[in-house]
Amino acid sequence: MPSKPIIVIIPGAFHRPSHYNDVINPLQSRGYTVISIPLAVCGDDGVSPDATPADDVKILYAALLPLLDAGKEAVIVAHSYGSTPATAAIKSQTKAERRARGLKGGIVGAIWIAGFSFPVPGKNIRGEDGDMPLRPNRVLEDGLVSVTEGAKAEFYNDVEPAKADAAFASLCRFQSWRSMNTPPAFIEAEITVPKWYILCEKDQTVLPAVQESMASVGKFDRVIRLASGHAPFLSVPEEVVGVVEDFCRNVLE
Repeated sequence: MPSKPIIVIIPGAFHRPSHYNDVINPLQSRGYTVISIPLAVCGDDGVSPDATPADDVKILYAALLPLLDAGKEAVIVAHSYGSTPATAAIKSQTKAERRARGLKGGIVGAIWIAGFSFPVPGKNIRGEDGDMPLRPNRVLEDGLVSVTEGAKAEFYNDVEPAKADAAFASLCRFQSWRSMNTPPAFIEAEITVPKWYILCEKDQTVLPAVQESMASVGKFDRVIRLASGHAPFLSVPEEVVGVVEDFCRNVLE
């Protein structure tokens, strides 16, 4: 590998780039360029109920495509919901696909953290038509979803209490329901670059058995198990950094 790839971190539902600082800062100190996008589908005010993962892809492309056009390579690290826009963004932007169009640079790898894999294009996560049921600790009103206090223990069950309080307080207030129920046209099993799945063994949001299924459905090359809840970037950030560095050293060389 001639140079270190750009690391692109795509947040999970309700999360902001700042939630991932304990991973971003160490990677930057080790010579990686790291970018993380705020999700278009999340916010505190003015969130459109019509916002979809395609709107997140637009924000990602605005930051990433100029770097790829300059010849840079990128690894996408996507957490939970973030895997949905990540998958859409990878389509047509891999290094091989861009080279075939006479373009430089490209996406060369992907890492999911408790992310999703859709079994069938154009269907929901169960391979069916229609919206998924509203999850516990969520409230839906006027096309926007918010989380209740119970989501704090769900998201951050293994995070030190003061840190969990701060993380929960800084979550986005709303996310569009549509973003959670827009079936993809391109699915994870179709991703052609190397891809790893970080399975969070204490997760209470995406249960470990569900993650096992996601990793299998998505045809991931390797599953790395961390003894963490849904937010390993807060509870065991050094282990997440280690996985990213291991991927970059051993897969992309």
